[in-house]
Amino acid sequence: MKALIQTQEFITASDVYKATLSSHADISPSPPRIVPIEVSYSEHQQAQLAYFLRLLKQANQENRWIMFIGQDALLDKRLLINAGIDINKVLLLKNMKNQSKHLLMLKALEMGNCSAVIVTGEIEAFNTPIITMAAEQSKTLAFILNQNVKAQLTFH
Repeated sequence: MKALIQTQEFITASDVYKATLSSHADISPSPPRIVPIEVSYSEHQQAQLAYFLRLLKQANQENRWIMFIGQDALLDKRLLINAGIDINKVLLLKNMKNQSKHLLMLKALEMGNCSAVIVTGEIEAFNTPIITMAAEQSKTLAFILNQNVKAQLTFH
């Protein structure tokens, strides 16, 4: 797992999910806490979305919230339900005060009452030591949905 972190600037949802399958040392149902995790997908390439939903399902098993920051990060309710995610444990944080998404993610991670925090944007904007440290300390997964690619996705 450490080698995976050291060889890439960031990781993807599939990297994390596959690492959870190969990890025999961690008996808990929660995936390893590696951040930030990029989730890029399109209408034609939805493998990352499938891995992301599997990780969210695992995170949903904890007695903590799954927080989406901003309406643009929120996935379709039917998609979450079909993935086995209890939507009663899903929160949407609307940015009423126009604070930066980076700051909102940091605050959500520092509070420690979320098992996953999801925001849209470019991975480079969230791949910072302060986000990584906050996520590791709170044992929270931090997902960055690639906004440019997400706009191409359609739900049927």
